[in-house]
Amino acid sequence: MVNPTGKNGVDNGVFPPDDELKEILHDFQRRGLSLAIRLRYLEEKHGMKIGSTKLKKLNKKFEVPSARKFNDVEGATAAIADIVSRDINQGQGPDTVKRVAALRLNIIIPRDFVRATMHGLVGQGPSDLRRPGRRSGPKKRGALYAIGIFQEIHADGHEKVGEKALRMGAGIGIDIYGMRDHVGKLLWMVAVPNSRLSDTIGHVFLDMVSKYGAISVQVTFDGGSELGWLSAFQTTLRETFAPELSTAEWPACVAVQSSINIPIESTWHLFRWLWSKIVQISLDEFVDYFNNKKTRRQRARILPSEVAPNVNVVFDMPQDYGLENLAIAVPQAAIDQLRDLIDTPRSEALR
Repeated sequence: MVNPTGKNGVDNGVFPPDDELKEILHDFQRRGLSLAIRLRYLEEKHGMKIGSTKLKKLNKKFEVPSARKFNDVEGATAAIADIVSRDINQGQGPDTVKRVAALRLNIIIPRDFVRATMHGLVGQGPSDLRRPGRRSGPKKRGALYAIGIFQEIHADGHEKVGEKALRMGAGIGIDIYGMRDHVGKLLWMVAVPNSRLSDTIGHVFLDMVSKYGAISVQVTFDGGSELGWLSAFQTTLRETFAPELSTAEWPACVAVQSSINIPIESTWHLFRWLWSKIVQISLDEFVDYFNNKKTRRQRARILPSEVAPNVNVVFDMPQDYGLENLAIAVPQAAIDQLRDLIDTPRSEALR
């Protein structure tokens, strides 16, 4: 029978240009995604409908590195030694070193090799010292619960390395402001001159909204004068773009004690480990690492745990984990209008 369309087989969608596809496939490997997750991303984010066999052929074509093809012993050893030498507190285990090597250096190393090399370098294997935030007798807490991503964002500032804490002179210090989704993803983390200024935090909040093009149903913080603009912007945007939400049932902003603002506060508990990350690879790379690490298994946890490979997948495919996407879309024009209300220009507030 004549084929009038001239097309045979299955429709594989439209492939992006080779240089773009190569970058996509290498990023998948850098993030440690499984083949199944890669195929989902290719179909849902890039319009490519292919199977695992075709994906493996493309990986080979574009020379995507693999732990199974590992043979650069000298280069891998040097990379591990460099990462370990920068770890002042010797608090990083094999999984962390393996992930940092992939994210920062684009070197894929088998975990067994990382562990054996570290044992030779530091004279010991994984230990309790490699559990960031370890403490005895932790406060008992209940399990966190959410029905979807962007249901609640937790915001907080960190001043442990600020000017007042270091006492090394005017202008010497690093304040940090972070925002973390209740489900677990670290949405935004930035170094600021002063995390106590409302103008500065207002710009930080709008930067986060601009990046994701959305706000959450609720923002939770532990109070403070610096939250004036943040609270006003969140409330205004919620009322404008989600007027159907009841403020009685779903308040736009909630102030709580810092000990209750668990998701973002628990991030600061990693301070010793976080500080070494700051001086080594910058906050942006820390966020990249944090969102691409595999979370540990927690039997009592209701929200996703032991997510393979990372919390980014939960955000990109929330339905796979029994979650909804509750993000409230906000156009850039609305963000720009609110930013114009702040007296201090963004360039000066975040200088």
